[in-house]
Amino acid sequence: MSTTENTNHHNSKLVRESVESNRGGKEVIQRLVDAYGFSSRQALCAHLGVSQSTLANRSARDTFPADWVIICHMETGASITWLATGKGARFMEVEESRVVITTQKKISNGILEPMEDYILDKSSLPEGLNAPFVINADRKSYLVDTYKGEIVDGLWLIEIDKLVSIRELVRFPGGRIRVENGKASFECQSTDIVVLGKVITRTEYL
Repeated sequence: MSTTENTNHHNSKLVRESVESNRGGKEVIQRLVDAYGFSSRQALCAHLGVSQSTLANRSARDTFPADWVIICHMETGASITWLATGKGARFMEVEESRVVITTQKKISNGILEPMEDYILDKSSLPEGLNAPFVINADRKSYLVDTYKGEIVDGLWLIEIDKLVSIRELVRFPGGRIRVENGKASFECQSTDIVVLGKVITRTEYL
């Protein structure tokens, strides 16, 4: 038997023992939080779509959350052996995780309100982004990137008179900007607008 086969056999045995014992849930849950890069167990609940009481019960009873381990492994690439036992490397490959944890906020009455962190697949992100984050507004989700520079034509996250919105902007000569908003569209100087980020992609929910 090769070294790789010996290692795989040993790891399989460790995982099997953890699953069959149905113990160690408290430590596993913390490793799930760490693998996703969340700052709290509440964020893990929101991502998995479970109540805080469900997670608390599993943690208190120390039962092994096999279903959550599988989901986390598929979404983050974290090693099942590490998630289940805490042994070995967190990620099976040396390179960084396939996911990026980003800030997520929603626009409510012109105010940005924090939401749980958002998980993005690195392969789905365009190259050259600075610090992407997610904004939710009007049943739409926007991937926004921080931006420093002159305003150009496109979709932007902006602030006017301390009110935040996603708007299409059109640049005119003389530093003037047209803010598209249907019948309420208007023109102003670029200095009247605070740019919070440039929209990279938009997803609409039916």
